[in-house]
Amino acid sequence: MTRSRTPRSDLPGTTRVLAGAGLVILLGGLVAIVISSRGDGGAEPQSVPAATAATATTPSPTPPRPKSVQVAVEGIGAYDPEGDRSENDGDAGLATDGILSTAWASERYRSSFAKTGVGLVVDAGRQVKPNRVVVATETPGYTAEVRVGSSPSGPFVRVSKEQVTKTRTTFVVQPRKARYVIVWITSMPEEGAAAVNEITVRAAS
Repeated sequence: MTRSRTPRSDLPGTTRVLAGAGLVILLGGLVAIVISSRGDGGAEPQSVPAATAATATTPSPTPPRPKSVQVAVEGIGAYDPEGDRSENDGDAGLATDGILSTAWASERYRSSFAKTGVGLVVDAGRQVKPNRVVVATETPGYTAEVRVGSSPSGPFVRVSKEQVTKTRTTFVVQPRKARYVIVWITSMPEEGAAAVNEITVRAAS
């Protein structure tokens, strides 16, 4: 029996075609790799941050400042716990009469002022919350502070910083309910006596 044979003359041509196609594919892959590796000069692609929408902030409203009103006060006497408990008490009303030329004054201390203090007491007539006390004086240079209490005879609580007085001095007061306000004098001026010509009290309404 005779076997049929595939003509051998076709095999080399087919092999050459397949090899050529494979070479073309390989070269194309290499070219693609080189191009992708170069990119834009070898730099890594940068991520672009997403645009964020600006949030509009509404400023919070400023709370209104508490109203301050002048309180009618009356000078009722002096506070002298370390002395004879009297310090020209009869003149206390002159510090609240609205006349700048009249004044209550402490006694005159010719030597050193040995007391921790002496003061003028004024009465608001009711419980108030003072936040400002203004003192006008014809004898500036003495040191004073403001204190408050529920009784004209004390005790009194300090509610302001100590200041050296000028002809007109404003004391900022920590609000505290009280009926009586005292200008507490802790040192004397050169004249030896401290005067309060007018005292004005303002309180939260």
